[in-house]
Amino acid sequence: MKRCSQAAEAIQYIHQKGVIHSDLRPDNYLLDTHSDHSLDLLLCDFGGSTNGVINGGRLPDPGFFNLCKPWVSTDATDIFSLGSIFYTIMTGHWPYRSPGPFQSVEKMRDYEDLIGRLFTSKQYPLIDEIDDLIGDKIIQGRWRE
Repeated sequence: MKRCSQAAEAIQYIHQKGVIHSDLRPDNYLLDTHSDHSLDLLLCDFGGSTNGVINGGRLPDPGFFNLCKPWVSTDATDIFSLGSIFYTIMTGHWPYRSPGPFQSVEKMRDYEDLIGRLFTSKQYPLIDEIDDLIGDKIIQGRWRE
């Protein structure tokens, strides 16, 4: 839960500053180790971000973007992405995906097609079926706005 809170706090902070990250995915969060061996989650890679007239021209990867919305970065873009970020933190894998790297470009494209079809039809993972998943209502709330 601490990592989910830190992910959300980072987005809240940048939104207060008028910044939309626009490319939230697990790769854009870093784990920082402290001398006491505790870990904190840090947000990185603002290359695709928007702020006022500056537009990095980036949107999140499939599974982290609401394909039912226009292809433009808004606060809601980041909020939707947080659902998939939380899901990934709590389950250890992306929505509708097994843990681990893609085995080929073809497998990655197959995933993009699958997640595109499912998320476009608002079919999100049934996380209430995962025993003891903390924050399931929050995750669903991000996806369903």
